[in-house]
Formats: sequence, C-alpha cells, structure tokens
Amino acid sequence: MVDRPVHEPDTILDRREGEQRAMAKNHGGITRAPGALPVVGHLLPLLRDPLRFLNTLPAHGDLVQIRLGPQTAVVVCRPELVQQVLLNDRIYDKGGPIIERVGNALGDGIASCPHSAHRRQRRSLQPAFSRTCLREYAAIMTDRIDTLATGWSDGQTIEVGEQMYALASDTIARTLFTAEAAAPAVDTVSACLPDIFRGIYQQAVLPPVLRRLPLPSNKRYERARNRAWAAVSKTISLYRQDGEARGDVLSMLLATRDDAGDGLGDAEIHAQIMTLLVAGIDTTAVALTWAVHLLCQHPEIQERLRAETTEVLGARTATWDDLPRLDLARRVITETLRLYPPGWIFTRTTSTEARLADAVIPPGTTLVYSPYLIHHDARFNPRPDSFDPDRWLPEQEHERGTLIPFGGGARKCLGDNYAMTLATLALATIVTHWRLSRGDLQAPTIEPRMTLTPHRVQVRVEGLKSDRVAESVRQ
Repeated sequence: MVDRPVHEPDTILDRREGEQRAMAKNHGGITRAPGALPVVGHLLPLLRDPLRFLNTLPAHGDLVQIRLGPQTAVVVCRPELVQQVLLNDRIYDKGGPIIERVGNALGDGIASCPHSAHRRQRRSLQPAFSRTCLREYAAIMTDRIDTLATGWSDGQTIEVGEQMYALASDTIARTLFTAEAAAPAVDTVSACLPDIFRGIYQQAVLPPVLRRLPLPSNKRYERARNRAWAAVSKTISLYRQDGEARGDVLSMLLATRDDAGDGLGDAEIHAQIMTLLVAGIDTTAVALTWAVHLLCQHPEIQERLRAETTEVLGARTATWDDLPRLDLARRVITETLRLYPPGWIFTRTTSTEARLADAVIPPGTTLVYSPYLIHHDARFNPRPDSFDPDRWLPEQEHERGTLIPFGGGARKCLGDNYAMTLATLALATIVTHWRLSRGDLQAPTIEPRMTLTPHRVQVRVEGLKSDRVAESVRQ
C-alpha cells in the first residue's frame, strides 16, 4: 500500500488514480503493465525475476499488455479466459516468441506446429500413448526405478536433480528407442538440455536484434541445439538402415502412414523425437526434484505418504497395478505441479479477430498465459504458496482451469499420463525405501528458463528397507 500525503484530500487522490488508470487503458480494455523502459520494455524483470513480475500483473487487470523490446504481448490473468484460449486453438493458434523459439530448438513437432498440422501430427503419435502402451512402458519404469532406489546407500547425500534426470532420461530413452545404438543420442540430448531450455527462454524475451548477436549465451544455445539435432538425426538414420520393427516409439513413427499412404518424413520424425526427449526428460525430472524437496520441507506429509506406500508396496518397487491405490502419492505430484509447474509460461497468436472478456483482440496479437500465475493467484487457489496435497481430495471443489500444468484443449500435453505415471511410481518407491531430509529447507534458487528447474537440491537418504525386514521377522 502506498502512503498518501496528508495534505491532499481523498477526492483529489481518487481523481488522480482514476486518471492514471484511464491512461493505462488501450482501446480494447487491455491494461498496460507499468515499469516498461525505453527500447527494452519489461526485459529486465523478465530476466531477473519473471515469477515475481508475473504475479504482479493480475492486480492491473484480467488482460495486461507487456513489452518485449519493441514487441508487445497480452498476458491473460484469469483462468476462464485462459480456458477460452486453450479450448479455441484454431483462433488462438500456437505462435508468439516462446513457441517460435521452441520450434527453432526442437523442430515443428507436436509442441509447436500450427493448428493446420496439429491433428495429423497428434494422430501419428496417439497410438504410442494408448493405455496398452502405457502399461508396457510402466514395466520399463518399474525396472529403472528399482535400479535407482536400490543404488543409494544409507546416510548418502544425493544431488536430487542429477538423480532424477538420470532416471527420466534412461526411462524415456528406453521407451523411445530399444536399440543400443540410440544410447549416445540420449546422452547428448541430456547433456544439452540446460543450454537448450535456457536459450529458448532468453531468446524469447530478447529483442530480435539481440538474438542475432554473437553473445556467449546465443552461442551456447546454438551449439547445444545443433549437437542434439545431429545426434537424433543419426539415430533416425540408423533405424531406417536397420529396418527392424522394435516396438518402440521411433519404430512406430517410422511405420506410420497418413491417409494417402505416405510415411512421415525425417524432418517430422526428428521434430517429434526431439520434442518427446527434451520435454519428457526435463519436465518429469523437474517435477520429481521439487516433490522430493517439498517432502523434506514437510516431514509429516512424507510420513503419511510412507504409511500409504508401505501398506500398498511393502518393501517392493511400485508397478502399474499399484497406481489406483497410490492416491496420496498422486496428490503429492499434483500439488507439486501446481506449486512448480515445469512449463510455466507459453504464448499463442490470434489467427483472426477475437474477443476475450470485454476486449477485442486484433489478428496477429501475441497472448501469454502462465500456469504459474494462475496456480499462485489466491483468488482461485486459496493459500497458493502452501504445500497441501489434500486440496486435491475428491470432495474438494475447484474452479475449472485453475490447474493447468499440462495445458488444455486439443493441444493438451500428449504425454501427461506418461509423466504422471512415472512420477507417481518413482516417488512412491523412493519414500518406501528411504527417509529424506536436508539441512537447508529454503526453496532452491530458480534460474529463468523454459522450466522451473531448482538448483542443487541435496538430500540425505536414510535406509528403511532393512528395518522393515527386521520388523517382519519379529512379527
């Protein structure tokens, strides 16, 4: 709250505040965010502390215009308006600086292709994410999770992010490729991920002229992207030369035929594999890292979760058939995704004139929506900064669109069930085998990039399996 000078009557101040609000309005009822600087606009807060900046915007209106250098974008700040954007992907098409940079990094795959190409691309990928396939993938998950959970030693301090990246990359790689020849590509992509995601975000908010300069950050991004592209291209070529049907996702894509009987080209297959690898590894690893951190911050919830997993699993590794009984584990992951959605900011572009609330949006307008902003708005998620998995109990009511970690509508993330399955099975198994603690319970720092990646989450693990075996013998 701003202190008012005592010598000015309220009526004068009210009139001045009204004039300022009127000046901040443009023709469509869209409010302009304050603080834009000449030339760079809101670049500095978007680079320094974008989450804090985003959370200030709803106070200025439901639709708030920001500046990215000479360009403008409209941030959508209410869940029902975000739902209109997500559910009308023909009008609010994939586009804008973030999606353009995603396409630059990964190719025009399912994450960034326009509406005109999306249906065909989704149909080509959908069979690989059927319930039957997910059950088969869950067997791979269980095997990889078991290797992870049994590989730690009592009293060891682990760097959680590294461990979760290893789990996610190994599991997703074995889903996409069964050929051993693909292993180098997975290692290369995993190593390039930080620079790719950092580069996507930085280039999205930088004015176009700065993207073209030989800055160190631009060079790192280009080098990482080119290395990852080359590695995936080599793997696709090896599969084509081999010609063997392996039952993995890449084999399915190579065998896919469109309505005219034509196969997918290498460019499209490349884009889909890059998208599944990069997005799948990073988002799942980030979600699990935050979940472990939150359980360390809230030992009472960790113990509740352990009680559930012990009853369901005993001392074994979680499997697909256990999922219906791992209710709290799933709610912990859901609440983690609310607090720290891995994909926290996205852009769309209007393909024609549109109307949101009382505003007329011209064609070609860039719209921004942020799951983080929506998830942390106290108007729609009470106590938004509190970790409370019980807010997702069936009897709790929620306004539609207040939880969107995977987007929505026809463009909702195709791998959402895959990610939730892997994260739930992994977290349940880890808590069954290990008690997790850390001395520093402050939230890790977050570097602005395409995902909300925490830095250096170091956790001490205390073994529990031997204690359970001893207890069962006594009984």
